[in-house]
Amino acid sequence: MSFRKMLGIITVVIVAIFSLMLTTSYAWYSYENASTKFDVVTASDNVEIFYQAGEYINTESAIPIKKEEVDLYSDQYDFSIRVKKKINGNEMVAKISLSEIVIDDEFKKIDEILGDSPFRVDFFYQGAQVGKTISGKDFTEESYEIGDVILSDDIDNQFTFRVYLLDNGEEQSYLMNRRFQAKIDVNVISRVNASFSNFDNPDVIVSQIKIDGRDSKYLPSNGLYDMKATCEKGSHISWDKLNKTLVYDKDTFVNDKCSLVFSSSTDKIYLKDMSVGSYVSYVGNQGCEGNHCGGVNANYVSDSDMGYCNNADYHFTSSGFRISYIKDGSAYLISGGSPECVNDDFDKIALKYCNTSYVFGNKCNSDSVWALRDSDIEIIQNNKDLIDIGSYYSYFNSSMERKTWNPVLHAFNDDDVEFVGVRPIIRLRKDVLVIGGSGSYDDPYIIR
Repeated sequence: MSFRKMLGIITVVIVAIFSLMLTTSYAWYSYENASTKFDVVTASDNVEIFYQAGEYINTESAIPIKKEEVDLYSDQYDFSIRVKKKINGNEMVAKISLSEIVIDDEFKKIDEILGDSPFRVDFFYQGAQVGKTISGKDFTEESYEIGDVILSDDIDNQFTFRVYLLDNGEEQSYLMNRRFQAKIDVNVISRVNASFSNFDNPDVIVSQIKIDGRDSKYLPSNGLYDMKATCEKGSHISWDKLNKTLVYDKDTFVNDKCSLVFSSSTDKIYLKDMSVGSYVSYVGNQGCEGNHCGGVNANYVSDSDMGYCNNADYHFTSSGFRISYIKDGSAYLISGGSPECVNDDFDKIALKYCNTSYVFGNKCNSDSVWALRDSDIEIIQNNKDLIDIGSYYSYFNSSMERKTWNPVLHAFNDDDVEFVGVRPIIRLRKDVLVIGGSGSYDDPYIIR
């Protein structure tokens, strides 16, 4: 799901006398402040870690870049983690840190214009920034703990470190030819899922759950609900209806007992207001076949073998449909991978994935559905995980010249490769509603 910054709010670790189903595949957790930890066993042998440029960050010279150019020009260090086998009842957690840090003293100094060190490190998971930007002054030891990320077992979990010098608008040549080096350390542990209720000192005990007047042993997992919490000590708990998680503020009392009453929400939540990159449960119906209508890739086998186009050594890293961008009040979807491998007729094939119930104007034509165009690339080019999807696909630029994404080079080129992926772009109506889901890969938004 999308990462959210909640100042003064933390996700509550809920324990009920029942077994609560609390799962958030893409959430960021800071367990240092939690009352209970569940680290059980190291599980690094149950994952595969792939470093695209090795496990060391190493820079000895850099050119200061403007804030708006960081996505394009920062030094990027990518790696991915694939869970080979999920341990039942547990969640796999990657503990990310930097070690063997060597940093020039000039990188640590505070710039008077910026009010902070110009040397910066950003950390991303699935294309979304995790935590705060780290500056040079933060590196006071030989190691730095980034934090914990819960891994999804049905995708290649993608991580990126961005390293750069921030331009202050004045002379910064004194920062040239300075050194920063660090080793990316990944320790994967198996953590007992919070739905297990046998542990000490819970933050809040849920004594009762009612959903639309009926007793339940579980929190709502589908649909949109409002919630009222009644707590013995007066704690204030709220419900994030899209992410389906309980949150409380700093004044919530430890060991309070709360009754939770859920009622169907009358709120209207529009897809156009959701985050770019979110997954959407969408199915085409204009001539596509089977599961591919929902965005399942060509040559798909399973979520650990998501299919490919042109070369079996380069598999797609996601499938389904995602929000590619928001424009003129409409959400535009794009296939996460490619439902078909083709040589030509890109637009004609893309139209097969139209669905008149959702598309702009309720008509399947060139204004509502098309194959990926140059103009689309210009909008989504900064969203790396929407561009680099693991396998080959093509689009036509404004001069009708075919460009092919090369997963080996991680770039577009002019190679006329046979059997490349086609990626439909689908313009949706402005009034498409979200009625469920969290927008993650395994819990896509449900639309109406």
